[in-house]
Amino acid sequence: MVSISVSRFRAAITFLSVVMFLGLVAIPGVRQLTTAGTPVGVAETGGASLPPLTASPAGIIRFFNELRTGYMEKHFGLRRPLITWHNYLNTLLLESSQASNPVVMGRDRWLFFSQDGPDRNILEDFRATQPLPEAKMRRIKAELAARRDWLAARGIAYLAVVAPNKNTVYPEKLPEAFSRPVEDSHLDQLMRYLAASPALEVADLRPALAAAKKERQIFYATDSHWNAHGAFAAYREIMRPLVRLFPDLHAFGPEDVIPVEYMGLPGDLAFMLGLQDYLPEPRVLYVNGAGGARARGASYPPSANPGYFQPLVASEIVGPAGEGLPRAVVFHDSFFWELLPFLAEHFRFAVYAWVNPQTETEPRFFDKELIEREQPDIVIDEFTERYFVPSTRPLQARDGAAGK
Repeated sequence: MVSISVSRFRAAITFLSVVMFLGLVAIPGVRQLTTAGTPVGVAETGGASLPPLTASPAGIIRFFNELRTGYMEKHFGLRRPLITWHNYLNTLLLESSQASNPVVMGRDRWLFFSQDGPDRNILEDFRATQPLPEAKMRRIKAELAARRDWLAARGIAYLAVVAPNKNTVYPEKLPEAFSRPVEDSHLDQLMRYLAASPALEVADLRPALAAAKKERQIFYATDSHWNAHGAFAAYREIMRPLVRLFPDLHAFGPEDVIPVEYMGLPGDLAFMLGLQDYLPEPRVLYVNGAGGARARGASYPPSANPGYFQPLVASEIVGPAGEGLPRAVVFHDSFFWELLPFLAEHFRFAVYAWVNPQTETEPRFFDKELIEREQPDIVIDEFTERYFVPSTRPLQARDGAAGK
């Protein structure tokens, strides 16, 4: 009798285990079917929706080609909560700081961008255990000098600007594993090398940001970018060479702007981890209090050039307020968007080109046709540090041959 009861109990346990297993296996599929097209909610590539399935052979092939090239890996049911749970455990609870992680948790829940593509680790580069190859610094210097000379021959001023990485400005927030063993960073080495050409103006924003951070937080804890406080300090430093070139310009002072905090979009690093709901952070906006903003957005023809990351945008100051102000073309990356509201107030007309970053073999796109069409008084090249400072790998020639 006891044996029969035990057998029935074991059978019941086995049955329940099978039901639970099948249920767990089925849940993602059911979820997928009932929430088709729901966005994943984490920052990554390859999240496009499936093309429509049509009765034509070409439509069927296109549909199944999309399925077999990674669609299911990015769209299976419960993917978003699984990613969020994994990163919550790995980042918030365990505070993992492995160099291979795309995002690293630092002190006081500060997030840092670490892995920028498969071959570049920003935080390992920050440690500066190896000096920059002189050949790479020479190539950058030659490229910037060539741009300066080409513009000077046309009566156009040139200014390069380097926006430092978050880890450069806030090294004390990094996990201990990424503390820098030497003080001479790669950016220090490159800026010193470029300074040997006094006619080449490269604005180093680090001293201004170091002073500003003593007063208030100037980078977001959950984002890779500076906030409006940091951008305003950077803007005032950029205005120094601009005022020397155009003496009628006058930089805004702290009394001319009003900072406002609000709960806005999640930080890009929190979004990369799917942790935006767990790491809220106020956003900072500066309101122009000096008579209101004069610059307005202007329409600009689109360009299909592959060197552009996003379509061109423009600003203008119409009427008497814009008379006598310079025209500008600005090549930039994502750090510039916080600068734009400030700098746009000093240009009669300006075109802003968000361009793809340079590579190990090619400099960042410099659109001479755009410059010749717009005939600006100045061209500004804004680079984020991680897109400006090369890696320590040996130089690769632009034709693919190795160099030294």
